Amino acid sequence: MTVKEDQTFPFKLWQILIALGFLIVLGLSLWFMMVRGDALKAFSEELATQNNNTVFYDIDGQPFHVIQGEEDRKYVALAQTSKNLQMAVVAIEDGRFFQHFGFDPIRIGGAILRYIKNPNAAQGASTITQQLVKLTLLSPERTLNRKVKELFMAIALESHYSKAQILEFYLNKVYLGHRNYGVENASLNYFHKNSKDLTLAESAFIAGLIKKPEGYSPFVNLKGARTRQILVLMRMRALNWINKAEFQDAVNERILIRQRRQQDLKMAPYFTNHVLLELKKRYSPSEIYGGGLRIYTTLNRKYQQALEKVVTERMAKPRSFEGIGAVSLDPQTGFVYALIGGSDFGQSEFNRVTQAKRQPGSSFKPILYTSALTRGIRSNDTFVDAPVQYANNADSTNDELGMTPDVYEPENYSGEYLGEITLAHALKVSNNIVSVQILQKIGINSLARTAERFGIEIPKDRGLCLALGCGEVTLLELTNAYSVFANNGMMSEPVFILKVTDSTGRIIEEFKPQPERQVISSNQAFQMNRMLQNVVNFGTGRAAKIEEASGGKTGTSDNFRDAWFIGFTSTLVTGFWIGNDDNQPMDGEVGGRTPARLWRAYMKEIPRTGYEKTFTILEDFEDFQLCDHSGKRATPYCPNVSWYPMKPDSAPTEDCDLHTPDTFIESEQKPEAHQISPAPDEDAEVPQVRFPEFNPAH
Repeated sequence: MTVKEDQTFPFKLWQILIALGFLIVLGLSLWFMMVRGDALKAFSEELATQNNNTVFYDIDGQPFHVIQGEEDRKYVALAQTSKNLQMAVVAIEDGRFFQHFGFDPIRIGGAILRYIKNPNAAQGASTITQQLVKLTLLSPERTLNRKVKELFMAIALESHYSKAQILEFYLNKVYLGHRNYGVENASLNYFHKNSKDLTLAESAFIAGLIKKPEGYSPFVNLKGARTRQILVLMRMRALNWINKAEFQDAVNERILIRQRRQQDLKMAPYFTNHVLLELKKRYSPSEIYGGGLRIYTTLNRKYQQALEKVVTERMAKPRSFEGIGAVSLDPQTGFVYALIGGSDFGQSEFNRVTQAKRQPGSSFKPILYTSALTRGIRSNDTFVDAPVQYANNADSTNDELGMTPDVYEPENYSGEYLGEITLAHALKVSNNIVSVQILQKIGINSLARTAERFGIEIPKDRGLCLALGCGEVTLLELTNAYSVFANNGMMSEPVFILKVTDSTGRIIEEFKPQPERQVISSNQAFQMNRMLQNVVNFGTGRAAKIEEASGGKTGTSDNFRDAWFIGFTSTLVTGFWIGNDDNQPMDGEVGGRTPARLWRAYMKEIPRTGYEKTFTILEDFEDFQLCDHSGKRATPYCPNVSWYPMKPDSAPTEDCDLHTPDTFIESEQKPEAHQISPAPDEDAEVPQVRFPEFNPAH
């Protein structure tokens, strides 16, 4: 009986062990199913809410401004990271990553043996998948329970996501020192290049940072960082992922490591802020700040840097103004290439290009003169520059002090009058009396309709001072209006954003080019273009003259409160404004001085290929040398003559009868074509106007 019992005992123990094992497996399976569901849900939520920088890209696709969330991270798809980098990270962190299913039994076994020998040593058995779990789903404490949960969660992720997806998540999540989260940000910070462009040596360097990001920082421990880099390369060589020559080349490669300055990705703050204001109309704050948007813009880095340089240099000199604005755009597409909305974004985010409405003075006159051409007035038609009075029809409803006069009597700044002059000559010398006469002749409603086609709304109740730019306008509006003169009468709306994508490259919205809008005829645009070229070559904008063909117009509001210059070539329109936000007068600043000089300096700073194309010439026009006073064919006795583009059938046939041998002064040297009388002040616009109640400008 005793023998029988001894024979059956092993059988019962075996059954117990089987049953116990089954229960353990069943329990673990049930636990895994619960953990799997919770882990996948939590991980999915983590991915959806993961902090990701919003990055702004210039027109060449290079980042120029980054808006950081709580973590400085730029998420990129695995395909947009270097293969060298992927192999380097896997080699040093998890060599059997593509063989295991979430955890590595071989590494765990090795870690246990190392623990038995030295319980205090770090064992490092975690796979990349386990590290991803630790980074996203678990707290950092070291307990057996947490380690088991980590293992099960890793298996859960591997059962749902591909190896490529897990590696992509990991590369974008891992911390690499100095607030750099993810390999893309680390690559930009250490090597100033995208992660897809990293060499093998650079990839090994970044992979080496993972173990101790701050401890192996090249800015703290360069020797340790170098040792770690070589260790990564040795590991890749041991795995036969690189050959001996590749290993040696990488070891010998001299890599340049430079910590990226904060301002390197904080370019063009006023441009960026304007784009942000537009984005906020369509996206939530969480999407913009930390949502990983990729904003592809029209900003041209070279143009922006050139604009910042000339503005910074001028603001460092003595001046009587604190406010400045500048914008540069393509007249064919409307693409805004560069923008500066103030002298110091840190002090004031107010954008003097897009938000400030100021009186443009005479820089508005081209709109008036265009309106005159559309009403049949010709460039050689004459007006009399002489003292004149008009009944003041301006709205005085808001004139609490009762200072609106009954009579409007515009004046030229110089106090002098030129007598009979042509429309083209009046624009060239920025004559105010003639400008008011033109508005009186064509009517305010006609001017308002023309201005509206140019994208500008004028306050019609201001009266005749509108001829002198007393209606407020933004610098962006006026600069874009001048694109009509550079672009054969066509106009596009200003464009800042080309497309918006999420961090994976999925397009959320994209700019669709619209047909250009015909504002004025090509004939009218050609005539205005030539008149505005004369302003720069021989008129009030002489300080802006460059070697290439260009046109433009100066403007200064009453009491020197605002000074403008808008200039253009065939491929670029750029506007400058200076003044004070509190409207305090400047010390003699006029559009023909600092703004014109800034424009000239900027045009010399940007690549010449940006504006070497010439203006369109209309073949049915011919140049006729006419007297700037009579508008008739010039004779040797005319003191001021210019070339007027006209159709042959509309050109004058009579010789000038204002200037004859009897009126010719023998001591006066015969002027050359296009010559004008020298201005009393080379920097000033002549003549100007003083009309305080409307603040009209010259």
